[in-house]
Amino acid sequence: MRKRIAALALELLAAAALILAGNAYLTRGASGGRAPALPQASLNGRAPRLGAGKPVLVDFFADWCPICRADQGAVQAVARRATVVVVATQSKTSAIRAFAKRHHWRTPVIFDADGRLARRYGARVLPMAFILGPHGTIRFVVAGYTTEAGLRARLWLAGVGL
Repeated sequence: MRKRIAALALELLAAAALILAGNAYLTRGASGGRAPALPQASLNGRAPRLGAGKPVLVDFFADWCPICRADQGAVQAVARRATVVVVATQSKTSAIRAFAKRHHWRTPVIFDADGRLARRYGARVLPMAFILGPHGTIRFVVAGYTTEAGLRARLWLAGVGL
């Protein structure tokens, strides 16, 4: 029994190491330090000012990306209790409006049709989430699908208790 538990623990550690290594590889070109400013105008209201004393989740999303669409359940769940901004990059405005309406998004949605903002952040893969601390510094970068629990944990570490 002890050998099985030890083997399982080793497998879990190996899986965690692979996940962390994959994330490090995919986020290697991402911005660090102070986050680039976001436009204030958005699809549904004003985007929050970064560095205004609250952690912020900036989520890069595209309507043509199936993983992005799957990831939005977690992102929107977190948005009920934390500040979240979705950046719709390289997407058609009409498709984003329809998706936001169909899924009842309440988060500010910034259009980044040409991908310029994504490049400034270093978002080379989608989806990619940037967790900013209260002073607007990038604390965590997550590439690919992530869970609500994973986002909440990173936001908590960045300074907001969820």
